[in-house]
Amino acid sequence: MKFDHLIKNIIAEKKTVFMNDSFTLTEEQVSVLNRYNIPFESCHSTQELIFCIEEVLDSGIMDDSLESISISLAEHDYYQNYKK
Repeated sequence: MKFDHLIKNIIAEKKTVFMNDSFTLTEEQVSVLNRYNIPFESCHSTQELIFCIEEVLDSGIMDDSLESISISLAEHDYYQNYKK
């Protein structure tokens, strides 16, 4: 129970503004994704969003914030979806 409470507090502190069944994004992350017109609202999985981000990065755009979002999503996906 304490773990759930801790997670809720962390999410509240990060100002979560977008959530679906696969991923959660903060206000800052949404701002960065919008800057590059990445359609996060229509992505149905974390992998799909990562693919969209990587397409932008592969086009030659250098943005540490965008790369950080991709890494964060990949880590989240790994810990949520793969058995250890």
